[in-house]
Amino acid sequence: MERILRIFLANGSFFTFFGLQIVCFWLIINYNSTQSEIASETWSLYGGWFRSGKDVIDNYLDLDEENEILLRENAQLRAKLPESYYDTTVDQDSIEDEARLQRFTYLATRVVNRTPYNPNNTFVLDRGEQLGVIPGQGVVGESGLLGIIDVTTSRYARAISILHLDTRISAGLKNKAFGTLRWDGQDARYMSLSDIPEYITVNPQDTVYTTGYSNVFPTGIAIGTISEIEVQPGTGNQLLRVRLINDPLRQDLAYVVQDLFKEELENLNTTE
Repeated sequence: MERILRIFLANGSFFTFFGLQIVCFWLIINYNSTQSEIASETWSLYGGWFRSGKDVIDNYLDLDEENEILLRENAQLRAKLPESYYDTTVDQDSIEDEARLQRFTYLATRVVNRTPYNPNNTFVLDRGEQLGVIPGQGVVGESGLLGIIDVTTSRYARAISILHLDTRISAGLKNKAFGTLRWDGQDARYMSLSDIPEYITVNPQDTVYTTGYSNVFPTGIAIGTISEIEVQPGTGNQLLRVRLINDPLRQDLAYVVQDLFKEELENLNTTE
């Protein structure tokens, strides 16, 4: 307080001059119509600019909240898609029961960290065990696949990207032919679909979808389109080069796919 008083005492003439200038400015504006109109127009011009700038800043600060709301809404909409349900329709003696059970739910999340581009890409999500995230769950983006959860903590989860040399995904075509989708560590825009029988008719630009057989992703999620077809001599199979519909390395918003039937299906697979 003493230091503040010293500043005022040492610069008293300046503060007095500044105060008188403000008083004079106020008197000129309020008692002269021309100056009053000029001041009013100036304030209107710059005041509008100031408010516009303030609105831009406020809107920017509100983006995170709006994005979070949109993510939750999208997750709810995805959970209502037909492939997210288990069809319990029973047709017996002309009696039909059209009940459906929820099988897949979607948890909105964000990518908070990722490895530099390499043959074994991984990324970290800001959702963990507290919200039901466990290893083996799939991760999808607004379009296409992103990866599979492999390590979890209470609040975070790490996923191996689909662009990882160890990733294997069950994928197929509309004609029900299916095989194994993997990345060769080369071009991040492409993956390879193997084990497609040679007798199956395949055309460039055909869409490749998830099959749902791995219990990681729901059936029917579009992954990419076929760009090249190579018949592998002596194997009876074709190797398909698939151009991805998304860029998994540049996605910031994601959804963890939670399969409500996963434990039941895994118990069947491990039963001897």
